[in-house]
Amino acid sequence: MVGLYPLIFSLIVLTIFSLLEIFLIRVLNRVWWKHRLVRRGAYFLPILGVISIIVWFFAMYLNYRLLGRISSVVVSASLILLVGLTLSLPISGILNFIHSILEKRKARKKAVKPETVDSNRRLFLKGTAAALPLFTIATGTTGVARAFQETRVFLLPMTFANLPPQLHGFRILHMTDSHLGIYKFLDDIENILVRAESYQPDLILYTGDIADRLSLLPETLDMVVTLKTKYGVFASLGNHEYYRGITNVLRAFNAGSVPLLRSSGATLNIDGATLYIAGADDPRVLRKDSADFLKTTVTRALAGAPKDAFTIVMTHRPEGFDPAAENNVDLVLAGHTHGSQVGLGGHSVFTPVMPGRYLWGRYTKGKTQMYLSSGIGHWFPFRLGCPPEAPIIELRGRG
Repeated sequence: MVGLYPLIFSLIVLTIFSLLEIFLIRVLNRVWWKHRLVRRGAYFLPILGVISIIVWFFAMYLNYRLLGRISSVVVSASLILLVGLTLSLPISGILNFIHSILEKRKARKKAVKPETVDSNRRLFLKGTAAALPLFTIATGTTGVARAFQETRVFLLPMTFANLPPQLHGFRILHMTDSHLGIYKFLDDIENILVRAESYQPDLILYTGDIADRLSLLPETLDMVVTLKTKYGVFASLGNHEYYRGITNVLRAFNAGSVPLLRSSGATLNIDGATLYIAGADDPRVLRKDSADFLKTTVTRALAGAPKDAFTIVMTHRPEGFDPAAENNVDLVLAGHTHGSQVGLGGHSVFTPVMPGRYLWGRYTKGKTQMYLSSGIGHWFPFRLGCPPEAPIIELRGRG
């Protein structure tokens, strides 16, 4: 039943926005509805979406991965275009309404020659009204296409004043939010590992939401350890591990070779320097008491940290950054947000309007630094200016 959630969600959203799209064209853009091509186009996206959902269901049932992948992409593209049209059509309706008023005024002035400026204004309104939905369709299509671009694997230097000299140049491959089984699969993980190998990472940290199809989780854990690193792989939990069935997730970790850090930590000796890796638990959903939950789990995870250790906290939720900073942690690695899936210049476009939220990129609070990754995968395939990523954090000392 859990595996059907994306289909059920898609069907509900598709139905709502299909009705809105048709309503907005018929009522607010009547001049367009008169054209047969527009009417057919209005019905095309909903019909395409429903057919694709049906194909997606049978592809999942029959385990036809390629067909499932194609149909899921078509469903997502239909949804994104419908949402975009629903947002742009009211504006087009207002412009068309103003244009119709100007046309009526022009008709009343039978004996008076219209002014050039009025003609230009009407032409501008008419063109803009049509351009908005077209722009929405183009942007939506681009966003869907870029959601399937190759995951960006890159070196990300981060400088720390108190870094032990033995850790200078230490490299950590940070993987998060792969959401395997819907839009990303094992071959995507293999591709990341192959390209990461050239950077020779010393450690891999996987901060949750690994597989939405739990049958892929054991294979993923086995695959990640094939990248030979000096200090292995550690993982922490995300909310989707709970959504998909925490009992089965824990069973997969217990049977595998990747240690799961759940309100716990591990101490590593790096050529005489101490590195402590702490893994926070996930509150499943964010509520009023989530801050207390994250504070408790981070504190418990750090309980075994030696005083002289360089500390790293894995927290799927970036909100774990705050209690980590209170505990003077050196580095926090997080995910969950997918970078809001729309970015500009390496930051989420929503950062200016949501200044108190952690969305994507680097953050600093006191001595504590965090890198919040946009993640490998997504449960909804749309990325614009926010590519999927698996950064390799390189620790560097100052001076």
